[in-house]
Amino acid sequence: MTFENQFELKIRAFFFNANTDYLPYYKNFSFILDKRDDLKLKQILPMIKEKNPSFSYPEKELIFRVNNLVVTGEEKLSAIIDRLGTELVIDPVLEYRSDNGLVINNHDFMHQFRRVLGHYASKEDLEYYLKLYPIHYASETFNYDREYIGDAILILAHKMIKDGNPHKEQILQAINGEFDGILCCEYENNLFDGVDYTDTINELKSMVTMPPLNNDICENIIKSIMPKKSKSYDIDTLENEAVALYIGDKTDIKINGIDLVEFDMSYKLAGQTILSSNPTLAYKKAGKMLLDALDNGATVLAFAKDKDLEIFSSIHVDVEKTVGRDIELKLISLAKLKELTQEAVEV
Repeated sequence: MTFENQFELKIRAFFFNANTDYLPYYKNFSFILDKRDDLKLKQILPMIKEKNPSFSYPEKELIFRVNNLVVTGEEKLSAIIDRLGTELVIDPVLEYRSDNGLVINNHDFMHQFRRVLGHYASKEDLEYYLKLYPIHYASETFNYDREYIGDAILILAHKMIKDGNPHKEQILQAINGEFDGILCCEYENNLFDGVDYTDTINELKSMVTMPPLNNDICENIIKSIMPKKSKSYDIDTLENEAVALYIGDKTDIKINGIDLVEFDMSYKLAGQTILSSNPTLAYKKAGKMLLDALDNGATVLAFAKDKDLEIFSSIHVDVEKTVGRDIELKLISLAKLKELTQEAVEV
């Protein structure tokens, strides 16, 4: 750049109009901006629309995704760039709910409130729930179950119980649906800048009584506690192998001496915390993670946690059956990876 305070912002923006388009598509944009302008993220959207009038976004309740993190329009662009860089991908908060670009069908937000907790909620509870709008659409489980009630309902339920709502048992029963309730929740904080509710969700789960299980779920639970046909690998070299590392949380692990295959789900939970309560969904999530590594070119997948290696090795065959694909990945421990690379691992 020729001017010290200027920089180039590159944006890949989502386009889709349910009335005219069969599939979504993306267009690329480039802007020369001044660091001193201190823009908010919402100020970038009209700049895109000026270049392409087909680009659409809501004037109210503005939430969307930037590099797969949920943001509001009030985020400072400088904070986004500091964390994500100057090449950004803009998507609707949930692609399958897009009506027109970033404009989504958000009727489910209030529908879930009325259906699940509305009978037991006060005006103050409703006001609290409305503030959880971004959290609802940041729910990780929507990627696997579109009928899920949403993380915001669970967070509200916890608040109502903690506030002494006299309908505690009815609230717990209401959120305990076998196919759309708390048993489907493996919480991830997908907000760019927001409260982490991991402890809240875990505390709420501890209050819930498991519902009667249907035969399929019973069979899976029985299978989960019986010895399994695990896939195990004993490799003595990484020659001609492409290695990915599954971490499963936000821990930053650096490995010297090897270039790792990058994949999106490296830092995400993949069903291990819901394996006993919802094995069907757990297998789907595990399959997505393993295939993410495989389809990005990995032939070996190392696990930062020994427990995760044990879990995914034991369910590997079941996961393959669930996703309908062979997943030819060699699964190894981080200790084995260290041994094979002959390099120290810095945490």
